Order: sequence, then C-alpha cells, then structure tokens
Amino acid sequence: MDKLLIKQCLFYGSWLVWPFIAWLAWRLRERRGRTLVVLLLAGCLLFAWARFVEPQRIRVQETVLAGTGAQVRLVLISDIHLGVYKDSAYLQRLVDRINTLPADAVVIAGDFTYEPDGESLARLFAPLAGLHVPVYAVLGNHDQQAPGPDIDTELRAALAKLGVRVVEGDVVSVRGFRLAGLGDRWAGRDDPAFLASAPSPMPTLVLTHNPDSAINLGPEVALVLAGHTHGGQIRIPWLYRHVIPSRYGFDRGEQFLTTPRGRVRVYTTVGTGEIGLPMRLFNPPTIDVLDLRP
Repeated sequence: MDKLLIKQCLFYGSWLVWPFIAWLAWRLRERRGRTLVVLLLAGCLLFAWARFVEPQRIRVQETVLAGTGAQVRLVLISDIHLGVYKDSAYLQRLVDRINTLPADAVVIAGDFTYEPDGESLARLFAPLAGLHVPVYAVLGNHDQQAPGPDIDTELRAALAKLGVRVVEGDVVSVRGFRLAGLGDRWAGRDDPAFLASAPSPMPTLVLTHNPDSAINLGPEVALVLAGHTHGGQIRIPWLYRHVIPSRYGFDRGEQFLTTPRGRVRVYTTVGTGEIGLPMRLFNPPTIDVLDLRP
C-alpha cells in the first residue's frame, strides 16, 4: 500500500476512537468487567488527547540566553510539516500568535513540508506573508529528498514570493549580529566553510535544521539554532529518547556540544508539526521566543 495512503488512513481512521469512547462510557454502567473498561477508557482518552488536542495547541516558551554577544529577541520555529497532517489554517493560527509577540525577527529552522501531495506551495504557505517582522529560514530533510520528495526549488521560489529569505549558505546582518544559514545535514548541505571566508567582529548565530550540524562548528559561533528532533514528539519517558534522530544526543532546549574545534552552544526547538504518527504527547507545538543578551 502507498505510504501516503497509509498515513491518510491513520489520520482519518483515528476518528473512530470517539464512538469507541462513547461505547466504553456506556459500558461503565455495568459492574461486570468494570476495571478493564476503566483502563481501556483511560487509554482511549489519552490517545484522543495526543491525536486531537495536543497537536492543535500552540505553546509560547520564552528563554533568556545571556552571553551571546547579541541584544535581540528572536522567534524560533521549526518543523511546520504542512501536508498530510496539517494545513494552512494551522499555519495562519501560528502566524497570528507570532504577531502578538514582541520580536525583532522570525527564524525558521527547516522542514516546512510533510508530503504536500502536489498542492501549490505558495498557497499552502501564504500565511507567512502576514508576519510583521523580517523572516529568515533554511530548509530541512523533508524539503530536500531525505526522505523527500525533493521540492527544494519550488519551495524556495514560494518562500521568496512570501517575503521569507532563505539564508542557506549565506550570511546576513540582523540588528548587530550576523545570521548564517546551513543546509540540511542529511542532504549533505551543511558545510560551514563559507563562514571562514567572511570573518566579522559581530557575533555569529547559525541557523540550521539538524542540531548535529554543530559538530562542524567551533566557539567562534555564539549560538546554533535548530529543530529536527521534535523533542521526541510523543514524549513518553525513556522511550522517546530512542526515536530522536540525533547522533550527538540533542533533545530540546539549550545544550552544549564539544566538537573537534571546541564547545558549541545549541538551542533546539521542538517544532510545531508532526511526522509518522499525527500525534504529540507531553510535548505541544511550540513557538520559542529567545531573548538574546550580550
């Protein structure tokens, strides 16, 4: 069976949990087998929360990061994954929430899509044009054929029309610091060599999709901003760590990685979308507001 069809069946078939919950609630009137019914009902309610409630939430998390050399407020989001599970209506909610937050810029750490199935990317991501501050981005593995499909060219063109600047392999100046963009690690596009050819006294922030890309950086980088991990997405204690796609133990939030060139500071956001299962648990979609200070 086609993988996309399986995901669509999972997405829509999961609605059947509601009549099952109603039937279990009705069965509670009977004394016989009540313990089993209660356990099944609790499990179904937890499933319903993870499938229908938590993925639709939008949490705002503010973090102060001192010692970066920069004085700026950034909104960091990642892993929007519009396509089979989420659409432009959710992105509009995300944009509306971001516009209520005091910030100097928005940075998007890749994985815009999740099998959009031929839908116009310019129309799908149209809400991004409504953001009130400058927007910078890099692409992720789901945008560049790892696993694919490769929609790199079409996505870049759509984002450019919407006022989103893709900074992959580029450096831009933003309010007293410079922002450098690395491409996706799984796609082999995260070589930071271009940074050496453009030294600057300003603090350097690196935007990338995969936090593992920090292994090629050194302490000359003040901070790496990344996504990719989803924080495990379904954050069941101990188990979630075994599904996070990071070779160097990245999870979520602020962490430090000792690389061959020194110690690198990394901040990883849990993202706002879902892949695999259309579910989140103990780990809602998050907008990270980073208050960077010198």
